[in-house]
Amino acid sequence: MVGIVGYTRFKNAPSKTRIQRMANAVKTNNDQKIEYFSNDFLDVASVAYPDIGFSEFAVNENGSVGVLIYGKIFGFKDELKLLKSKGHYFKNESNCAEFIVHAYEEHGNEVFRNLNGSFCLTLYNVKVPQVLLVTDRFGTRPIYYTFMDGEIIFSSHCRAILEYPFPRKLNLKTLVKFLYYGKLGILGDETWFEGIKLMPSASVLTFTEKGYTLDKYWDLVYSARSVNEDELVQALVKAFKKAVNLRVKDLDGVSVQLSGGLDSRCVLGAIKEKSNVTAVTFGIKGCDDIAIAIEVTKRLGVRHLIINYDPNEMVDYSFDVVSLTDGQATVNVSYIPYVAKKMMENGLKYYLQGFIFDVLLGGSFLSKEFFKVKSFNEFMQSLEKKYTLFQPSELKRLLNVRLHKYIAQVREEFAKIARETKGNTFPDRADYFIITTRQRRYTLMGSILCREFVEEMLPTIDNEVIEIIRRIPPELRFNYRIYRKFLFALNFELAKVPYQKTLLPPIVPSRFWHPAILVIGALKKLSRDAIRYKHSYFEFNEILRRHSRWIILLRETLMDENALIYKFGYLNRDYVVKIVDEHLKRRRNNGEKIAFLITLEIFLRTFFDQDFKI
Repeated sequence: MVGIVGYTRFKNAPSKTRIQRMANAVKTNNDQKIEYFSNDFLDVASVAYPDIGFSEFAVNENGSVGVLIYGKIFGFKDELKLLKSKGHYFKNESNCAEFIVHAYEEHGNEVFRNLNGSFCLTLYNVKVPQVLLVTDRFGTRPIYYTFMDGEIIFSSHCRAILEYPFPRKLNLKTLVKFLYYGKLGILGDETWFEGIKLMPSASVLTFTEKGYTLDKYWDLVYSARSVNEDELVQALVKAFKKAVNLRVKDLDGVSVQLSGGLDSRCVLGAIKEKSNVTAVTFGIKGCDDIAIAIEVTKRLGVRHLIINYDPNEMVDYSFDVVSLTDGQATVNVSYIPYVAKKMMENGLKYYLQGFIFDVLLGGSFLSKEFFKVKSFNEFMQSLEKKYTLFQPSELKRLLNVRLHKYIAQVREEFAKIARETKGNTFPDRADYFIITTRQRRYTLMGSILCREFVEEMLPTIDNEVIEIIRRIPPELRFNYRIYRKFLFALNFELAKVPYQKTLLPPIVPSRFWHPAILVIGALKKLSRDAIRYKHSYFEFNEILRRHSRWIILLRETLMDENALIYKFGYLNRDYVVKIVDEHLKRRRNNGEKIAFLITLEIFLRTFFDQDFKI
């Protein structure tokens, strides 16, 4: 469930302890099991729960081609029949890895183009010899990699690569990226560690003794055309139901993470046989998400597990959030491992969620300004307005002067990524940007945390579903226009239940949604958040002010004169103290900035000063 590790040894001698160290660095639970596989030039291992079969290994008849896959692919039965007719023999027809082995023998790298699911894999070919690393279309199962002494080292987690061992050196440009464009996660393919990179989505990295190539086999490019809305909605409903039910077929312990939003209720509503499914909702007792989810489950007649938590309890998971994601998730999502652990304790092995569906179909990232953009400079300004955490002027006060040189470099890289976005319109390019940056490097970290306890399935990125969405022009995606029609056709009863962001049901025309959001915001401001404190399941701005253990964490990290962010000379303490003081005295909501700063300090303590304890 939790990943793969490995390295080549074309030039280096075999070493059992090396692969064991890497695998143990990934393993976080005694119930997780490690399986090792090797040949003359490769050592690999998988770390997974034995009763959840989302990690599989297979070889062909003569052992020349082998595949280790982490994750699962769907809908390959027709192709499997064709392969059998051509003489390929299968020991287990449901084994994804075995299918890929024989499909690769028949089609080479072309086989990866149509694989449908959430996965990453490594494939070896003894005859060349070569090793391939492959990511799915959206990079939902990350693979990190580096090179050392003529070999490639790879893993689902950076921390395993460090145990190869690989030199542990902080990437200072990443530190600046994290604080400049933190809402995008760590921008690009770089990580916190110099020399360790993340593979792009929909890519194949081919490594031999002579070097490597990195190629894209697919890309998310919107190809809007004239469409009949009703026909498109019906096709989407059909494809979505198929995708959801294909993923829950023959599984026990299935759940859906149900919030007060639209994506998760669509997933739950699409399940044909709901008697074996449990809806899971979490949050502070009495929050809007729980109240709305209760109404959804009543209308669908589904079992409902509600996980209430005290925000003070979540402090205990802040270090887990940072260590399990190699510093890429921030402490304001510390509820995720707590919730996932509770799901596991309640016998839930699998969960579905509405991953990025609001962006893909609902246009939740789009705003009117993207439709008015006429030039790339305007496009850049709009993107930066949404995703700058600390403004350049703030960064110069926050960062030690020796890091100022990176500010311009980071903005240039941001501009390069924005310039490389694809689409015929700026709204299409905006959605491409958000999906290939924030969703891939930040939103996805919630999945990484959950998979430590329960396995995940993502019907919203099903190949057939995506191919339909790609045809939808941005004006139909914007402001949930086509999404509302989709929900009406999928299950009209669910459209009568309020939407958490607006507290209005989707049957209310979307032109009223924005005013409703403004009203909620005004109420929060007038009441200093007292009225709407429980609007969301984790209102971090107020949690930092109201809950004693979070205040203590603030003092023991950012306010501590001996904190590593100051000891190592990265940040200016006076400015950090000012940010915290402004927040606690309600002069400004700096909760998001504080979350990133605490995360940075915890990251340094976790990976760069093992002896430092709070």
